[in-house]
Amino acid sequence: MSRKFRWRFRIFSLVLLLASLIVLIKPYLGNKFPYTHDGENHLARFANYKIALREGQFPPRFAPNLLNHYGYPVFNYNYPLANILSLPFSFLKFNYELTFKIIAVSSILFGLLGLRKWLILLKVESKALLNLAMSAYLISPYLVNLVYVRGNIGELLAMNLFVWLGVLVEKIVQKKWQQKEFFLFSLITASFLLSHNITAVFGTGLILVYALLRFKFNKKYWLKLFKLFTWGIGLSLWFWLPALLEKNLIVLDNDDLTLGFSQHFIRIGQLLFSSLSFGFSKISPVDSLSFAIGKHQLIILLLSIVFLPTLLSKPTLLSKPALLSKKVKSKRQSALVMIAISLLLFVFQLGFTQSIWQALPLVHYIQFPWRLSLFLSIFLTLLTGIWLTYFAKNLFFKIIVISMLILQIISVRRFQPADFFHKTNIDYDAFTQSTSTKNENRTKNFTYENIADWQPTAQILQGEGDVKIGTWNGSQRNYSLELKKESIITEPTMNFAGWQTYANNKKISYINNSEVAGRIAYRLPAGTYEVESKFTQKTWPRIIGNSVSLVALLLLVMSKKCSLTKKAS
Repeated sequence: MSRKFRWRFRIFSLVLLLASLIVLIKPYLGNKFPYTHDGENHLARFANYKIALREGQFPPRFAPNLLNHYGYPVFNYNYPLANILSLPFSFLKFNYELTFKIIAVSSILFGLLGLRKWLILLKVESKALLNLAMSAYLISPYLVNLVYVRGNIGELLAMNLFVWLGVLVEKIVQKKWQQKEFFLFSLITASFLLSHNITAVFGTGLILVYALLRFKFNKKYWLKLFKLFTWGIGLSLWFWLPALLEKNLIVLDNDDLTLGFSQHFIRIGQLLFSSLSFGFSKISPVDSLSFAIGKHQLIILLLSIVFLPTLLSKPTLLSKPALLSKKVKSKRQSALVMIAISLLLFVFQLGFTQSIWQALPLVHYIQFPWRLSLFLSIFLTLLTGIWLTYFAKNLFFKIIVISMLILQIISVRRFQPADFFHKTNIDYDAFTQSTSTKNENRTKNFTYENIADWQPTAQILQGEGDVKIGTWNGSQRNYSLELKKESIITEPTMNFAGWQTYANNKKISYINNSEVAGRIAYRLPAGTYEVESKFTQKTWPRIIGNSVSLVALLLLVMSKKCSLTKKAS
């Protein structure tokens, strides 16, 4: 291959990469926002996270304005990373829709950088071949669905952060890990654990499987990975400990999505041939959402299956034993690991694996087994790079790969979101729904239905007296009571762990009955009272989680400063 041809091929591959990126982020390039399953919900969460922080919640756990101001503890249970990243833009008064676009595109670019590093570590060194592999990632149907159909910013962040965990494992096994990277990868690990609950749980398990295949039983390698995950867990414990230990307070475990995961396995034809379309995963044989892995990805998977016996039976692929080198052995091992994981991720989306799924812990919370395609898209991208390297001199193979990529780019280019819309920040600040599919973060006691009657004032439910409001917001309020006889007082707020009310500086106990229906309510005898209600962090899981994470962050920052001081001296 001449130098001129190599240069032209590199330019062509770069154009293909840019085209893939543009068609992927096309819905974000206009002034309006794409209509997706979850996009609008996340915009409302951005708004409520900012509002909760302004009202004194640190960290935010109770969304003050959701459920028409009755509040909703969505932040105590749902992945906070995207909300945290939105805060600087929110306080600078960026439109939430623009904030979402910035976070999404930045996440994709960050994942692309990590993917490039991972491929280079796997000995894919040609810039042109790197560009082709990264193009395959950008137009993988799962990633396209996240942008065009599902709008789940948490999964998008998790997908692109997972790539960096793969980089971490490869750096360790190839002895390219440097202690100066400890701070960065600790933050990346913590960010991954905070990015999306389900992806974090199953992604952690998968990265441990990947590490096992790469590390074997090398204690030094495992110790380095264990240290980083320990820091990551410590930094994210403020979220995970309350989310797990306070899960019994809400209706999540009885939700249809949790109980019905077994009804969302897909057929092999759906994985191979379904075309891009806007739709949903339904509890029926017919789904309107596409689950296909993609034309190019299918070619790569078939190629891997065809050459798997060769990889298993010979020390090298497409080389004579006499040419065997350490580099070739490494590529062969990498190929075997990627093929094994890819096949497992493919097969475990199919219904016949249900009995195996049932034996796994926390299995119900995956909701949709087809979520494994998130990871499958990544590993098939890595296989793309590996096979392109093996067949680097095979022009026919390159033509097939490029043709499939171009067909996928055209397919994504023709695909459109279901609709577009635009709202102001005020609209999202006043969002009246819960932002959960089936209100699965609702407390078990909250059965009050007349949420349209909300007013920023306490109400005397039983008894007689007057209420005078001092200050009132969704996280704390002060008011005076003049009670002529024993009364039951309610506040138009969902009663969730952490709320505390003081009357004349004495903490009072809440009550509940069919009329109260899970709102904040209490009983007081006749008299005059100054009342303060406030949402707090005062539950044991929150106190412990917050304390551990704060200590972990301080120690990590101190260690970073110490390393910088040593370097300077």
